Amino acid sequence: MKKYNIGIIGAGMYGKILMRHLQTDERANIIWVNSASERTTRSAAEEFGVEKWSTDYHNVLNDPTVDAVVIASPPFVHAEQLEESLKAGKHVLLEKPIAESRESLQRILKAVENAPSLKVLEASCRHTRLTRKFQFIKELIDGGKLGEIYHIHHNTLSRGTFIEYNPKGAWAMNKELAGGGPFADRGVYDLAFHLGLLNDVPQLKSVQSFTRNDLRDMSKHVAFSDIEQHGAAWMEFDTGLTYYYENGGGVHNETPNETRLYGTTGGLRFHHYSWDPNEIEFFTTENDDPRRETFTVDTTGQPDDSLAITTHFLDYLDGKDEPLMTVQLAAKHMEILFKIME
Repeated sequence: MKKYNIGIIGAGMYGKILMRHLQTDERANIIWVNSASERTTRSAAEEFGVEKWSTDYHNVLNDPTVDAVVIASPPFVHAEQLEESLKAGKHVLLEKPIAESRESLQRILKAVENAPSLKVLEASCRHTRLTRKFQFIKELIDGGKLGEIYHIHHNTLSRGTFIEYNPKGAWAMNKELAGGGPFADRGVYDLAFHLGLLNDVPQLKSVQSFTRNDLRDMSKHVAFSDIEQHGAAWMEFDTGLTYYYENGGGVHNETPNETRLYGTTGGLRFHHYSWDPNEIEFFTTENDDPRRETFTVDTTGQPDDSLAITTHFLDYLDGKDEPLMTVQLAAKHMEILFKIME
């Protein structure tokens, strides 16, 4: 069994979650911790028993014994840190969203293209393609239960915002740093799930959208906020697929995280996250009579989503798995979201 020495770049909320799960796998040996804050870095090193720590991520990359790094920093530094990591010969697990701008997205794509021997996994397959719910629904579609999928309808609206969930994440309320609000944060998961069900075949042809950020005064929570609070898009794809997508945080309304798939012979209604209900409603006709059936996805023994992604990353390094989210595919999804937020 091969063991991998791993450095953590970004020891905030998700960095610590990934560290916790990596330490349960005997293939992973975390030997470095880094973040911009000395207090955060030192605290994480002590909490997880990691001897080496630094506020300069180059110290992690300059260690020739490091095989791979986890980049769990905010998206506005992803491009630089990924470029430097690949130049240093490290494999990478890159946290979502992949980038905060189109310019950074192009830098990331170029860096990966220039390092074909290194493995990079992007994290938006978490909560999506690694879950039993995704696999169950995809089997229904691939088995012909729905016929041709011609329309996707998805909406998720909450009254709360990111900063209320994570008070330390002020950067996420700044579009220049975060790339966007709910569309950048949750949207990468939504597109990874929905388009993955269709084997990522549909290519976007056109989008009409709106966004608003004047619904709640966030000054009590953060000094600056210009991300979208509510938005919706109508998208058309080259396969004939249409997709209505609505997302928001800080909206004067609430709707569940609900997806409806419309096919020529059947339809589905479900909530796609692993913490949502496991029931999948199936609608069809039999002998011209409307019929509805409820399937329940068996998630017995399903690992935590973040454990699933660290396991998948190590399996990818071992050569046991192909990556469920490549940088190229994550960039395709992010470009769609940038178009929505324009």
